[in-house]
Amino acid sequence: MKSALEIQLDVLGALMLRDIRTRFGGTIWGYSIAVGWPCAHILVITAAYAIMHRPTPIGESIVLFAVTGLSPYIILNYTSRKMMEGPLQNRHLIYFPQVKFFDVVISRALVEMCTSSLSIFMVFFIAACCGAQIIPRDPYIFCESMMLALFFAMGMGFFNVFISQMYPQWQLIVVVPILIIYFTSGTIVMTEAMPAVIYGYLDWNPLMHIVKVCRSAFYPGYGAEADILFVLMVSGALALTGLVGIRFVVPRFLN
Repeated sequence: MKSALEIQLDVLGALMLRDIRTRFGGTIWGYSIAVGWPCAHILVITAAYAIMHRPTPIGESIVLFAVTGLSPYIILNYTSRKMMEGPLQNRHLIYFPQVKFFDVVISRALVEMCTSSLSIFMVFFIAACCGAQIIPRDPYIFCESMMLALFFAMGMGFFNVFISQMYPQWQLIVVVPILIIYFTSGTIVMTEAMPAVIYGYLDWNPLMHIVKVCRSAFYPGYGAEADILFVLMVSGALALTGLVGIRFVVPRFLN
């Protein structure tokens, strides 16, 4: 007889395998499109700066500037949204005795973590092919920024799961705040160049602090004002709200 942990791991493995096969067509080509799609962001940003003949906001490589800003956003965007879509698309699986609602959420989160990691690897590989210096000055800080991005994405993902189970329209509405977070995070335009009044409001954007931490691993003397504690507090609050809602509120809607 298998232990409860072994059964749990088997369920998660089966859900992850089913998720990959159904979403990506069960072929390596379908999955490669999902992995390579975020690379289009780099091409768009690089092309825009080249067409407008704008100087690189920081450093000498526009590709490295785009990569260091997009890496945290890739984790946030895909993980937080796909975690929400998992239970909505696989609600019928919950009727199996071994499958719990939380299993569906976690399996989707694990799949997106793997996909985002491969996407970031591809992004840095393309940057290296373009001649950018992709080796971080401080690898520890870069890893720290990726963990912060993952923590923020997981917290927002749990919160999105909770809200979307009560209001399915949230999966469309949430696109707006994610875009606002993206455009005010300094990914495209340096927030430090904005007026002090505007920058005061942008300082409430957790992704902006994560981007600063990520870029500080490549650009010496940059990002010293990034508030890591603020990111942890916001991420923890979102995760706690989502998990409590999933535990005590969502079952009423499922029943």
